Amino acid sequence: MRYLPITIEARGPLAFPERKPGVQFRASLPYVPGAVLYGALGARLGGRQAHTPEELARLFRAVRCHNAYPALAGDPWSRPLPMTALRPKGDEQITHDALYDRVCWEQQRPPALIYAPTDAEGRPWEAVGRAFYTRDQKTHTPVFRSVQQRVLTRVAINRRRGTTADGQLFSPLVISEVMELDGELVPTRFLGSVAVPEDVPDLVGQLAAISLLGGRQTTGSGEVSIQVGAELPAEDHVADLRRRIDAMSARFRDTATLYEAMGGTPWTPGTIFTVNLLSDALLTEQGWLPTNQLSPAMLKERTGIDARLVRAWATTSAVGGWNVSWQRPKPTAVATQMGSLFVYEVPGRLDDAQCQRLVALEHDGIGDRRAEGYGQVRICDEFHL
Repeated sequence: MRYLPITIEARGPLAFPERKPGVQFRASLPYVPGAVLYGALGARLGGRQAHTPEELARLFRAVRCHNAYPALAGDPWSRPLPMTALRPKGDEQITHDALYDRVCWEQQRPPALIYAPTDAEGRPWEAVGRAFYTRDQKTHTPVFRSVQQRVLTRVAINRRRGTTADGQLFSPLVISEVMELDGELVPTRFLGSVAVPEDVPDLVGQLAAISLLGGRQTTGSGEVSIQVGAELPAEDHVADLRRRIDAMSARFRDTATLYEAMGGTPWTPGTIFTVNLLSDALLTEQGWLPTNQLSPAMLKERTGIDARLVRAWATTSAVGGWNVSWQRPKPTAVATQMGSLFVYEVPGRLDDAQCQRLVALEHDGIGDRRAEGYGQVRICDEFHL
């Protein structure tokens, strides 16, 4: 598999409603779903004669179109904030990661010490919720990213007469094609990625040729331009993954030493890593039973790593969709929300083969409907480091 970063730039208003019909006065999703890119890619490849039906079926089972999240020019990446992100009540900018303190406090339980974080002014910390972030290249601190939405007013068309329908106006909420930055208007951008098979050389050109995404295309919405970035060598992925795992394990050991000095139960963490969900995931146990946790058995089945689940931050939601070809709603499923994370511990150090399988897990994802962007994961997200 090749891992290709993509940049999507809005050329017009964009609409990604969560459900149809009846999307008026409902906000669009604040990101580009992978299912939208998957459908646009399928529309382009399906109308060409370069591939047989069997080749197309194999390709669409193997490709992974990940979600694209809001970003500005120069951002290296954009991802959802983990559920461990906290901030002082009433503050919109400052963030704090509760991962290390929370896990070590639960594992060691220092006497007469409760976990109730506050800031210097005594304000309690609260969960940030759904938000997207990147890392500032100069200060190496998290920076929030978002999009601006506005209301469009359109008139319905009388299909029989070919004219505007009398008294039938509708006003959908769409993502604006521009956003204000330091008093100037800049194009709305999204950063995402696509994992494609090695033996499909023309797929990059097909991605770059996509010019329309999302809903409301007949009313002037959905115009975009897509740029496909250069693929990173496989060894860079493995080296970066090992660096993140080593940094997280070292920080856990430092925090455990601090809690032990305060009277907590001695705990010597081994190699600790997190599996962060960068998109909603449709997880099932034994192939059919819906669940909201990535269990150790599921992790071992995918990577061969026998690890202990130390802690999980997870919540569920219902996801569906709309099949444009069939004009029917997709089946509703229970999903584990993006931002959820699972903390795992192994006794010794991970070898190169295990790190390579974790990199493959990042590219391939977990759960069902991965080709549509569900189940995208990141091992040891940079927010924790």
